[in-house]
Amino acid sequence: MPQSIENHEPVSCSATLLTPRGRGAVATIRVKGELNSIAAAINACFNAANQKSLAAQPLNRIVYGLWGQTSNEDLVICRLDEYTVDIHCHGGLAAVERILSDLEARGCPRNSWEQLVKSTKTELDFELQDRLTAATTFRTAEILLRQSEGVLKSAFEALLPVADQPFDLDYYQSQIQNLLDWEQFGLHLTSPWCVVLAGRPNVGKSSLINAILGYERSIVFNEAGTTRDVLTATTALEGWPIQFSDTAGIREQADVLESTGIRRAEQMMRSADCNLILIDVSQPEQAHDLRLVSQWPESIIVAHKSDLPQSWKQPLPHAAISVSSITKSGIDTLLEQLMKKLIPAVPEKNTPVPVTPRQIRILQQAAEALKESNQSVYTRLIHQLLS
Repeated sequence: MPQSIENHEPVSCSATLLTPRGRGAVATIRVKGELNSIAAAINACFNAANQKSLAAQPLNRIVYGLWGQTSNEDLVICRLDEYTVDIHCHGGLAAVERILSDLEARGCPRNSWEQLVKSTKTELDFELQDRLTAATTFRTAEILLRQSEGVLKSAFEALLPVADQPFDLDYYQSQIQNLLDWEQFGLHLTSPWCVVLAGRPNVGKSSLINAILGYERSIVFNEAGTTRDVLTATTALEGWPIQFSDTAGIREQADVLESTGIRRAEQMMRSADCNLILIDVSQPEQAHDLRLVSQWPESIIVAHKSDLPQSWKQPLPHAAISVSSITKSGIDTLLEQLMKKLIPAVPEKNTPVPVTPRQIRILQQAAEALKESNQSVYTRLIHQLLS
């Protein structure tokens, strides 16, 4: 159903800001709808240098002109087809807001880009566009762009049974498993891998996270229990988004507030993609150190403060990495091991990767349908992926 404006009359055009919000060199506003409605809204505000009305402008021709009767704004417009006009203006917030407001006042209300895509594309197309806009690094954006250009859709289409051909359960099961092998990787393309730094108070967690980031994000102070909440900072390593969490020092003798921070730290550790357990080798080992190492065996152990004389009496835990946040020694080795643990494999260029929880959930349900040899349910689920 068409949208409505204040007078409740049907709305036959809408304006959508396509470029990201914020300052930029150029912004693009797309106006879609019936030509008469678009022309009425634009002709009231736009004076083309060639003195022609919007309807008289040829398709796919860039037209320069001025927007507004006073305080004119230089811009260009382009008719893409009978139902679509793009307005390219200065990318400043004021210019964009003025044009959108002028159009809205003339019966052409604003629309979000999400609404625009949903009205013209499938849910799969919208998901891929939405995930692409959420990418925070070039490397993740490149993978998401390939998925949106047809790689993932083609993989889903290949899961559909072919008429007049035998239903090959083993083939479809293997294809779905190939997709699900990348499920966690795909989700992390727009949600950073979570790395939690843990250890007893004053082991140097804050100093290490600052050394990794290259700037002071965490508080560094020589009083035990200073960090009582989880402090997070996101960066990129090898082109992948990584969130580091600096947590409260873990110890038994803690006040009420500090104990709350310790509980939150342990919750974060349970949900993390990788934990870094720090031990202070400049001090004798304590029960807290040994308990953490044994309680979280999959963690990377960091033998911290290696620039100081070693007072740790026992042999260091297996595979512990000696690191100094002061001299930066060992940090490259630590980050190399961290990335191998977080991302042991990277998909080849045209590998299809599911990137949303919906896609993964439906693929898992389709795999269950195959186990039960239920072809009709399986086929319906694959059509849902492509809807």
